[in-house]
Amino acid sequence: MHNLSLRFATVLIAGFVLLQLAVTLAMLLPSQVYDRQDANLPPPDQVRAMAFTLETIDPGLRAAALANFDDSLFQVRLTDQLPPVEREKAGHLSSQRRAYLAALADRPVLLWRDDAIIHRPLGDRPGPQNFIDPTRLAVGLRDGRWLLIDSRPSVVVQHYMRSRAYVGMVLGSFVLLALAIAVRQTTRPLVRLSRRIRTFAAELDAPDLPLEGAQELRDLSAAFNDMKGRIRGLVAERTQLLAAVAHDMRTYLTRLRLRTEFIEDPEHRRRAINDIGEMHDLLEDTLLFAQREAASAPNRQRVDLAEELTRMVGIRTEIGESVVLGLEGGPLIVDSDPVALRRIVANLVDNGLRHGDCVRIDVAGVGSSIRMTIEDDGPGVPDDALSRLGRPFERLDPSRDRETGGAGLGLAIVLALAERNGIEVGFENAEAGGLRIMLVIARSFSQP
Repeated sequence: MHNLSLRFATVLIAGFVLLQLAVTLAMLLPSQVYDRQDANLPPPDQVRAMAFTLETIDPGLRAAALANFDDSLFQVRLTDQLPPVEREKAGHLSSQRRAYLAALADRPVLLWRDDAIIHRPLGDRPGPQNFIDPTRLAVGLRDGRWLLIDSRPSVVVQHYMRSRAYVGMVLGSFVLLALAIAVRQTTRPLVRLSRRIRTFAAELDAPDLPLEGAQELRDLSAAFNDMKGRIRGLVAERTQLLAAVAHDMRTYLTRLRLRTEFIEDPEHRRRAINDIGEMHDLLEDTLLFAQREAASAPNRQRVDLAEELTRMVGIRTEIGESVVLGLEGGPLIVDSDPVALRRIVANLVDNGLRHGDCVRIDVAGVGSSIRMTIEDDGPGVPDDALSRLGRPFERLDPSRDRETGGAGLGLAIVLALAERNGIEVGFENAEAGGLRIMLVIARSFSQP
């Protein structure tokens, strides 16, 4: 149970339920009233007096006598015929029945109940359980009628208990509603803070958290805002520093490129030009990688993935690169930053061509997402090194060859841009060799 609101609600509701159980248990415990009235029935001597009174009183006064006999815990009435009662069930309350038989030895006595499950753990103990599973006592009178005593409370008491139950339900609902509102108000700043922390890397420019809730929560939000401001300042300073260094280095690289023209040896001149080109690419990649945190939110637009990839593959084919495209399951529309999307695909294709001769791109729409697979025909990557793909400045090519090793930032830039645009990236080795890279992009269902 990791949800704080659920924990608070569980604790409060559990306390409320335990309180109700304690009240119920207190009612179930024997008291002075219950001690003399087993199963909420009147004691045997009182029942004998009731029977004698009904037999000797004027018939016109019997209704008033029955009303006086009624107690808050039982009801008394006269009946000409008893409800169907199994004789074996009528004698199963042996200890109580013996007490009534001893007091009413000259009369037929029946004592029974339905034995609902509530009585099994509590036995014959008096208490509110008799309201649900009442015990009934029938005493035969000399005129052939029966005095029937039911352990359920009187109509007035039942009405009172029903009213109290309704009031308790309404008040309990209000209490639970108030608890839910209080828990929500208490945990809402924490939920907002946790959500902001999870998206911290991609939302450095997001507005500060409002200072709401308890004092401790306001202090925590203020500390988070201060930390975010300091980190944002550090990232901005680092990016500015790298940008300044890259700007100055471009100037020096341009000068060196011009001076290579004075190198007479063609082979040395070619190598020098290649070195300068790699230094330029390294600077550009390093600056782009450093800018990923300082950049603002991505400029998401509706992008026709099929159109973009067809144009990109066409350009690659024109310059003699072997790139194959397969499309299915259209339309292939996504919401993404088009510049970032082009850079992701371009880096992955460059990586594949650096290690192989041909790259195949397969794109298919699957449900609410679009799956893109970019696979090369190179030697692949050792299985134990797949988890290290995408780490900055880490090259898995053991030869460190300039033609195949790269600077170690291409895949790192891909992962950074993919994270900012909500694209899932996975790496695996293809069955026929080579590296397979899977991209999962949410399909766009918005109107253009």
